[in-house]
Amino acid sequence: MSEVLSLYELNLLIRNIIEESFPHTFLVTAEIASCDVKNHCYLTLVDKEGDSIRAEVRAVIWAQRYKVVAPVFERATGSRLTKGIKILFQATVNFHERYGLKLNIINIDPSYTIGEMAVRRKEILQKLTEEGLISRNKELEFPLVPQRIGIISSSTAAGYGDLMSHLINNPYGYKFNCRLYEAVMQGDRAGASVVGALDQCMNEASYLDIVVIVRGGGGQMDLHCFDSYEIGKAIALLPLPVVSGIGHHRDVTVVDEVSNMREKTPTAVADMIIMRAKDFEDRIDSAAYNLIYASRKMVSDKREALSSLSKDLEVAAGNKLLDNFHRLDLFVKGLRYSLKLINNEKQALKARESNINHLTPQNVLKRGYSITLTDGKTIKSACDVKAGDSLKTILYKGELTSIIKSKKK
Repeated sequence: MSEVLSLYELNLLIRNIIEESFPHTFLVTAEIASCDVKNHCYLTLVDKEGDSIRAEVRAVIWAQRYKVVAPVFERATGSRLTKGIKILFQATVNFHERYGLKLNIINIDPSYTIGEMAVRRKEILQKLTEEGLISRNKELEFPLVPQRIGIISSSTAAGYGDLMSHLINNPYGYKFNCRLYEAVMQGDRAGASVVGALDQCMNEASYLDIVVIVRGGGGQMDLHCFDSYEIGKAIALLPLPVVSGIGHHRDVTVVDEVSNMREKTPTAVADMIIMRAKDFEDRIDSAAYNLIYASRKMVSDKREALSSLSKDLEVAAGNKLLDNFHRLDLFVKGLRYSLKLINNEKQALKARESNINHLTPQNVLKRGYSITLTDGKTIKSACDVKAGDSLKTILYKGELTSIIKSKKK
């Protein structure tokens, strides 16, 4: 029959076996599932396959060692040790008869964490690319003058304060209608919180021109929550252009990659929006100036053309009038000449008429001549009559009737 052991004795046995079997340190990779600093740093580490946890263990960084390891890690990564990041650490395996198995972390390699973040970001971007989402928001037309602005941020964040201060106190007096969609901007709840705010923007898209996501600068780890497939997809599906302003210029996250536009800080986002309005106003002023200038120039040109035309018309009218005057003068002179000719012809006609009057039968008879007729015909020759014919003789005064007795040729 086997020896009966107390739990304490069994755990001592396990402790001895573990300490004899694992006398040296190990290099281990794992994801931080929880992190609690109370002088010492207590961690829960997990190893995942997809979304499933296939291994889990507790770990500790003792206070003295934590004071050395934590500052080095924070300077290199820009962030404290926190849930959700993967680390490469050096540790010993310890088993305590009361507290069980625990890893004693001696050192952490920050370069591994930075590299893991880059790999994870690349995988997310690749997935978004394969789904046709990576450039979807970039293809949306950015408003000419964005005035209705949805802001995803924390109301207590310095970045939000900087953005609002610049928009409200802009030197041109522009007014912007801003709506805050409250969200947690770092830590474990940031991803779901930002996605929820994006969903609200989706529901109120008809009231917005653009959506901006802003927070103050931070280390790479502080921005780790923005390397999220869920946030990237929500931005891609939003029917509004998204402007990212969540970190310094050197920090590029998934949110930056899928957004329509990226600015390095919240202040830069505000400046961009203000300058959009200023550029539009300048274009309007320039167009107004050009319109006024062109109108005035056109009026001036038309006045000059009209003045020139008026002078040309005046000269042409004068020339035409002078020409018509000359023609009229010639016509009057011709008319006078024609009247003179008519008078001359009239005098000549009177002279001819007078001459003709002298030759009328009556005047001829008056001078002593007479006309002799037979049977109503004028007698011009003695051959025209014979003896015994009756003759009628017309005198100036009266008529005579006679009978031919004889004739002589």
